[in-house]
Amino acid sequence: MKKFFALMCAVVLMGIGTTYAMDGTPEVGDKYVDVELKDANGNTIAVSDLLAEGKWVLIDFWATWCGPCRQAMKLIDEIKPELQKKGVVFGYLTGETSPLEKWEGMIATIEGDHYRITNKQWGALCSSLGLRGIPSYMILNKDGSTAYDNFKTGGYPGSEVLQNQAEVALTK
Repeated sequence: MKKFFALMCAVVLMGIGTTYAMDGTPEVGDKYVDVELKDANGNTIAVSDLLAEGKWVLIDFWATWCGPCRQAMKLIDEIKPELQKKGVVFGYLTGETSPLEKWEGMIATIEGDHYRITNKQWGALCSSLGLRGIPSYMILNKDGSTAYDNFKTGGYPGSEVLQNQAEVALTK
């Protein structure tokens, strides 16, 4: 599962779609770019290999110092078990503004796959996705296309919105 999410994060970092809106941000339905990358263990993985697992991914963009992010995580925990049973993978992505020691301590209590990227990667990611603030969320279909994001508005959209968007993605 960690390999799957790592690849999806790499896809996000490399520019998810092959088609983009006029402002350069991915649109719902944009496809992933198939790439081969090395995981933390040095194994080479292709996105297409992992998508064969048929998983949907909910990515939470957050930071340790962000009170609304931490509060939203508690609310998401209420919908997480049901969505996980249906094949949704939860991933959490933060940058270096989250101090390493604090991040390591916090992720021990947050079920999901966790990644901390460099400030340069975070800046490029925010720019390429049009990410305006945190918390922000993205749901990827099992084919790697974007099912939902709230990058233009940011903030916690509510558990009902995330659950409904995930449920719609699960039907595709």
